[in-house]
Amino acid sequence: MTTIRPLRADEQALLAQATVGNVNWAGPRVALDDVLATPSLSHYVASDEGLVAEDGGPVGVVWLRHFPADDPGYGFVDESIPELSIWVAEGHRGMGLGGQLLTEIVALAREKNMPGISLSVDTGNPARHLYERHGFLPAGGGRDPGTLVLRF
Repeated sequence: MTTIRPLRADEQALLAQATVGNVNWAGPRVALDDVLATPSLSHYVASDEGLVAEDGGPVGVVWLRHFPADDPGYGFVDESIPELSIWVAEGHRGMGLGGQLLTEIVALAREKNMPGISLSVDTGNPARHLYERHGFLPAGGGRDPGTLVLRF
């Protein structure tokens, strides 16, 4: 049985593993050492808010991180809008866990009066459909077409 709990401050290793998984969604591109050594990736190994799905151990994680304009994330829209990252372990995908994590983090963001959530997703990534079903739209404004935003 899968349970969802708050992400703990000491779970950077889980966020690093999830970031490796996210970058490698289409096949191996980077290793853990690459994530930790690359500033544009290593700043995802921290969170402001997050949730962990567990089933005998972590099988998914979703987290929000505010980035400053002078060091933005890939899905940066505005300093007031946190960027979302989400990862579900292989073998647990396609069963609704990603949607459950997304629904719960959106509710948490609304509860905390955040103005919205942004993210970056490659055009060919099948997860893009999940975000669109949850109301995420292209951020526009000359941003990368993979930058999506859900405004509250």
